[in-house]
Amino acid sequence: MDQHPMDPRHPVSPAPRRPRTTVRVLAVAAVVAVAAATLGTGVYLNRESPTWQRILGTEPIIEVPPQATDELPVLLDSVDYMLEHAATSTGAKTTAALQGARSMLAGHVELLTPGALEAAAASAGAAAGTDAPPSAVPPLTPAEFSSRLAGAGNGLLHEALTAPEQEARRLSGAGFELVLQARTVLSAAGAPQAAIDALPTPAMELASQATAPSSEASPASASSTGAPAAGPTVDKAAAAKMPGFTFSACPAPDPADSKATGSTDSGQLLGEVIDAAYRMGYAYDVAGARTSAGLRTAAWNRSEVLVVFADALEKQLDAAHDCKPLRQPAYQLPADAISNPMDAARSGEAQLALLLRDAAASQAGEPRAYLFNAAWAQGLQARQVTGKVPDFTAVAGAPKPADGSPPAG
Repeated sequence: MDQHPMDPRHPVSPAPRRPRTTVRVLAVAAVVAVAAATLGTGVYLNRESPTWQRILGTEPIIEVPPQATDELPVLLDSVDYMLEHAATSTGAKTTAALQGARSMLAGHVELLTPGALEAAAASAGAAAGTDAPPSAVPPLTPAEFSSRLAGAGNGLLHEALTAPEQEARRLSGAGFELVLQARTVLSAAGAPQAAIDALPTPAMELASQATAPSSEASPASASSTGAPAAGPTVDKAAAAKMPGFTFSACPAPDPADSKATGSTDSGQLLGEVIDAAYRMGYAYDVAGARTSAGLRTAAWNRSEVLVVFADALEKQLDAAHDCKPLRQPAYQLPADAISNPMDAARSGEAQLALLLRDAAASQAGEPRAYLFNAAWAQGLQARQVTGKVPDFTAVAGAPKPADGSPPAG
């Protein structure tokens, strides 16, 4: 019987089996690793979502930037505190100027920050019921208060440069009044003219804003070291740097027609500026012929500056829409032009400042800054020659109260 040959290969022994527990642990570890990787990838991809920022504790803290109007209630409290301490005032003139500033601030707080006065009164009432010791903080000096008041005004004007039209009108009107009132307070306190001119001035800040719109500097923290920059209604060199304006249409022949329809378009507002400058230039020209030699040159120089400004602005209007000439062959002079020709001509200075402010709000960018600069210089001019601060919160051409503005120092 044949025998089968033996297989020359060595028999393979079976591999020892691993314990079942080790296999299970490895399987669980693999599942956990896959889940962790999936979760980590998901978290990484969604790390910017608000939900995961809250879970991870990386949610950013949103800080609301301060607004220029926030300073108004603080300044109102400051002037109240100053008036409570007689030592703050150096005399009746300073006290009157501080009272004027308080009245002005109260009006602007109510206009720009509605409800702030009620909230402050409620807070004061709650504090009165506690046993907290009285504050030992000394009141501000007139110089410190004037500097902060002018800085707050500059802050309002800085916001007005980019605000919507109606808001820009409110902010700029309040800003101009605050800076002018700061000069009145400092003058009433007996400060020299150099200290008054060293207050922050809108003209300097608006000029820098127009040339460098991306500047991060705060206008409230800057101050000029000399006289403020001249505006085009008081300086022919400034009129020569006039930017291009936007004219929506030709102005109405009679400004009363546009007011009746509520029209506030840029063409109408700039047309009223041109007409007012021409009218005042004519009044000064007539006043120069009816006054003494000393005032004659000043009147004719003022007339020339106003006419040059109006003419440059009217040329832009004509190029845009080919409108009818705004300058009339003759204008009706103010009522007292015969007996007081210079005072009659000067009576239009404040109105021109208001018209420039309104026209500025209808523009944007450099043209708005240019007209704000013009309104500021015009406000200073009106204050200097009339002794009163223009009421920038009033409607241009509206009757003013006899004692509505504090005297200029």
